[in-house]
Amino acid sequence: MILLLACAEPETSRDPVPRDAPPARWQFLVYMDGDNDLEEYVVVDLNELERTGSGHGVEVLVQADRIEGYDDKDGDWTGARRYRIVADNDPDVVSSPVLQDLGEVDMASPETLADFIDWAAREYPAEHRALVLWDHGDGWLVTGTAGAPPPGIASDDTSGTVLSIAGGDLAAALEPGLAAHGRFDVLAFDACNMASWEVAHAMQPYARYMSAAETWVGWEGFMYQDVLAFIRDDHSAEGAELAVEMSRGAVEDGGELTHSATDLDALLEVSARVDELAGLGLETSEYSDALLAGRDGAQGMDDWWEEWYLDLGDLAAQLVEGGEPGLAAAAAELTVALDEAVIGNFAAEEYAWAGGLTILFDPIPAYMELYSEGDGATWSRDTRWDDYLKGLK
Repeated sequence: MILLLACAEPETSRDPVPRDAPPARWQFLVYMDGDNDLEEYVVVDLNELERTGSGHGVEVLVQADRIEGYDDKDGDWTGARRYRIVADNDPDVVSSPVLQDLGEVDMASPETLADFIDWAAREYPAEHRALVLWDHGDGWLVTGTAGAPPPGIASDDTSGTVLSIAGGDLAAALEPGLAAHGRFDVLAFDACNMASWEVAHAMQPYARYMSAAETWVGWEGFMYQDVLAFIRDDHSAEGAELAVEMSRGAVEDGGELTHSATDLDALLEVSARVDELAGLGLETSEYSDALLAGRDGAQGMDDWWEEWYLDLGDLAAQLVEGGEPGLAAAAAELTVALDEAVIGNFAAEEYAWAGGLTILFDPIPAYMELYSEGDGATWSRDTRWDDYLKGLK
């Protein structure tokens, strides 16, 4: 249960959109956590959003948070603000109206994200909704633990906290909005390493489609100007089309290494096939040895954390080629399921082999309890993959 904390009433500036206006076609939300070393890019991306802005059936709403010490642009303001983004041609000044000045907030608090989602849905209702989570990223872990991959979604340096997927924080943030307003059409991550099977599994109740990168994400990320123009100009665009366009633009126009769009309902079959592989690995040492041989042959998305971000599609391909009959058949079914679930997969030439989603195949003892028993570790409640990993030496 989420307990909303009492706080001072934020400073508010009324927006010129009439309160009785019909619902927009699309609501595009960006939860922009720059309360860390990414502060410099808050103003950059706010200005990129302003190149297209709201209008023509699209409402662009942002909650952006900054911290002292990294950037002095746009008046060097700090704390959190809510904007309705309007178009302008000034690449340096954010001219969109500040609807609310929230002061200092904890962007890694589930209540903070839940309140932003609810506020946007009530004040700017729309037929379709997309939510972008903007920050660092490290896949399912998202705890910033020393020795782990880089700190993750909504790392708030002022508060010293992060939103954990495995720990259930992100689910707690999204659950109230699900109950009150339904699933998002698109949940997108402008953050590194978030296109994992585990993340997609945990997010399946909250969105229909996911757009994220298997690899690290550079300073371009999503091409916001083009993404907003796409849903503004194509009024027939649905969630699948938006998720694919976001992923395509990030790689083909923005130069990112990888990006994929996943149908989260179709992911259920992928999870069933992962569970089947785990069951075979638990069944006999021969199957387990073949799985490990497949892991050793498969490619990872990060030089330092190869088996943490192991490409699931390449793992399946290695198992098929390995020739162990029972395992090869299960891996072939996994390949088919991935082809159905990953509806848009884009990669730079050096990652042309990437399948669109990673999986953890590295049972580091320090993280296995969270991976298998965390409140948000839905993959471990629904499959035996964690049981297989815990049995490895």
